[in-house]
Amino acid sequence: MYNDYKFSYANINKTAFNQELSKRGAYYANVIMWTTLFSLPLFILVDYLFCADSWLDFSLIRLIGWGISYLIYTYSSKQNWGYLKTMIWFVGINVAVNSIVCGIVPTNGSILAYFLILSILVLIINTTIFWPPIYSIVVCVVSYTILFLIYSLKQRVDKYSILINHGGSVYFIISAFSCLLAYTRFAILCRDTERSVMIDDANDKLVERNAKIKDQHFEIEATNRKLKVVNESSIDNMAVLMHDFSSFSDTVKISVESLKASSSNLLPHQIDVLNAISTSNDKLNYIAQKLSGTTSTTDATVNFNKVYFDINPEVEKAVLDIAESAMLKNMNLQLNISPAANNIYQDKLFIDQVLSKLMNNVIKHSQSGSIITVKAEHIAGKAVVEVVSHGVAIGMDKLNEMFDKFRNATTVDENTLSEMGLAATKKLVETMNGTFTYFSDDKTGNYFKIEFPSTQ
Repeated sequence: MYNDYKFSYANINKTAFNQELSKRGAYYANVIMWTTLFSLPLFILVDYLFCADSWLDFSLIRLIGWGISYLIYTYSSKQNWGYLKTMIWFVGINVAVNSIVCGIVPTNGSILAYFLILSILVLIINTTIFWPPIYSIVVCVVSYTILFLIYSLKQRVDKYSILINHGGSVYFIISAFSCLLAYTRFAILCRDTERSVMIDDANDKLVERNAKIKDQHFEIEATNRKLKVVNESSIDNMAVLMHDFSSFSDTVKISVESLKASSSNLLPHQIDVLNAISTSNDKLNYIAQKLSGTTSTTDATVNFNKVYFDINPEVEKAVLDIAESAMLKNMNLQLNISPAANNIYQDKLFIDQVLSKLMNNVIKHSQSGSIITVKAEHIAGKAVVEVVSHGVAIGMDKLNEMFDKFRNATTVDENTLSEMGLAATKKLVETMNGTFTYFSDDKTGNYFKIEFPSTQ
């Protein structure tokens, strides 16, 4: 069974994605609208320089278009139009106005200059705006239609030749090319927005998980404190009871010895009863001493609750748990699990801890963009889990330094396990009668292997 975990955007939060798209679209829409509105003096200057005879007429047309554009901006702000609807009207009006000016420029004027300016305007809009590229195509088609209608009304035989040879062809090519740029820009920004939304969502989940872990840690600590108080109270009470019982036992012993010494007229069966009482009292005193001794000793060993189970699902679960962390570092997870059952006799809780620590530390110590391969299979009577990080090698010196932290350790407790990473994992595996091997080189990368005796 081979699974290649590649993270698609199929399960993205659609609401958050649409909101992020609206924010980006509104930002770029404001940039285009205010840039266009403040460009009015430049267009009037162009009219004065290139068509001095008709610049007042052109300026009047531009002022009308400017006024309509500003009304669209203010009205859409009050009515809370979406950025897309606003930009369709705003861009359409401005492109239409500039197309009309290009169409009515006298043939003795600088037609080429006006077509170049219109080309630059359309190119700037399509390389700045953020909307579906179909609207860029519609705006260009409207502009082409206006130009052909205006030139069709002219009475010259070579009217279309003038349109093509004096800048029209340049405008058609640049505007069509700008539509392709608009499509590319829209696709790239959508992809980037999806990635940002998924990263934010993953970060939120990590923060939420961290908060839950802290709450659980607090509850565990509070419970441990209560249990410690109860345990200390029980030990104190037991010590008091054992002391009282020992005093009572000594009193009984003294009383029996006194009766034996002072009563010479006791019958044989009465002496036997006193001897039996003395013997029983000695036994109870011995038991009390033993119980009292156990209350002052502690056991630091780890008690495993071993059961039979298949380790393969636990490996898959551990890999899925680190999927979000791997995505944040742009890593590719590859999971290869044997279809056959891989049964072991171990403590399932500690196995989960071993796998979780191993996977998290491999992610932690691997470079961004690495390929992480995880294999689980049954080999020669052993359940084997292999984790390979195909990327920049850590190096054996660094790995040995990590594992030296536990090289001389003899016991395992929860404090050291929570603070150490790979070293704690290795020590815990060895405590559970397993083996942990590792190596690192430039050819393979970083290699880790866990083996446990199999029950198959």
